[in-house]
Amino acid sequence: MSGLARVLLQMGYLISGSDKRKNNLTKKLQAKGATIYQGHDSSHLKEVDLVIFSSIIPADNPELLQAKRKKIPAISRGKLLGYLIRDKESIVVAGTHGKTTTTSLISSILHRAGKNPTMFIGGELNEIGSNSQLGGDRYAVVESDESDGSFLCLLPKICVLTGLEDDHLDYYGSQNKLVEAFIQFTHNLKAKGTLIVNKDDLLLKKVLKRISLHYSQRLISYGIDSEADVVANKVRLEEFTSSYEVRYRGKELERITVALSGRYNVYNSLAAITVGRSMGVGWDQIKVSLSSFQGVKRRFEPVGQTGSGILVIDDYAHHPTEIEEVLKAAKRIKPRIVVVFQPHRYSRTKMLLSKFARCFNDADILLLTKIYPAGESSIAGVSGRLLFNEVKGHRSKPTYYFSAPEQILGFLRKESRKNDLILTIGAGNVWEVGKRFLAESN
Repeated sequence: MSGLARVLLQMGYLISGSDKRKNNLTKKLQAKGATIYQGHDSSHLKEVDLVIFSSIIPADNPELLQAKRKKIPAISRGKLLGYLIRDKESIVVAGTHGKTTTTSLISSILHRAGKNPTMFIGGELNEIGSNSQLGGDRYAVVESDESDGSFLCLLPKICVLTGLEDDHLDYYGSQNKLVEAFIQFTHNLKAKGTLIVNKDDLLLKKVLKRISLHYSQRLISYGIDSEADVVANKVRLEEFTSSYEVRYRGKELERITVALSGRYNVYNSLAAITVGRSMGVGWDQIKVSLSSFQGVKRRFEPVGQTGSGILVIDDYAHHPTEIEEVLKAAKRIKPRIVVVFQPHRYSRTKMLLSKFARCFNDADILLLTKIYPAGESSIAGVSGRLLFNEVKGHRSKPTYYFSAPEQILGFLRKESRKNDLILTIGAGNVWEVGKRFLAESN
């Protein structure tokens, strides 16, 4: 929503909006000229011609009800995004993992190559200091949202499928319906478009078997373990970087270094390389973009370090598979990892409970806290305490539950040791714990 607001401001529209509380993004919008209200109230709709809402806004929201009373048109975020990019050659990234980093890498490559793309990203790209930017008339790079089906509003010229796994089943109801939605999304590909797919992903293999591209469209696959069109060979993972040799459609290219760690980021960078090459970006330009990539906020982001060498890193991971990958990357940095995890959404916690119970093996100490609801209503019997009890049954290492940030901070002050890695994980506001710990320690 904030990314849309920023681009609309850059297009010259007058923008107002409301959120439950002010944050860094709303403050940036205010600085750009937007009127931001804290809380939702019908009085906020002053001289408004169009209301845009996200999928987590309930139908009884006072501002939506006021729009209905005053007969002000109201459309969803996804539909407006589709409208804004409909005439562009858009590169749309879809999948249940890796979207934000992949979209950011693609944006960085095209930005440095002078393509001047409009960008809509699910995180703040450090190179531009924002999660969106208005570019020229031709290109757009877009992170889609499958959580509410709104990615089906988008018509890409290049479609990137990063990975597919059970998630958002509160919306889809079953894995089969989730897969069907992605098959339907591939049908949105424009004529003479390109479909780029992670060939190592098991569920995407199901998608590939059931799609039929138009004769003018093309498919390019990438992977590490499979015989794909674009392959990473001799992968080497370091503390904060990764490197590998690229084979692009049978041609061996030289070794490349990416300023991101973790096997999952090898996949993300392969997707970005594939997009760049398919758009005619030179190999040397791609190499420079990936090696000098400045990262994305809340994606394995080093937050700071104490005088005693305790490093704090924050990551947005909120699915068990993502958490496992982040912990593998963390293990290459410090010998002891203290993890603070904030579950995200009651529905996800309920549906993936058994997977969550087994994804924290690499955490030496695990601190669990209350669920961040993200606008969801609570589900009877589902809580952070439930997750704690489930995890405890599968871990021999120290595991604790705290209901308040102050309790977590108290534990970290007392129990953290020299040269520890404190890793805050979750899509909510768990990052605030790391910030506060550093502020008190330095």
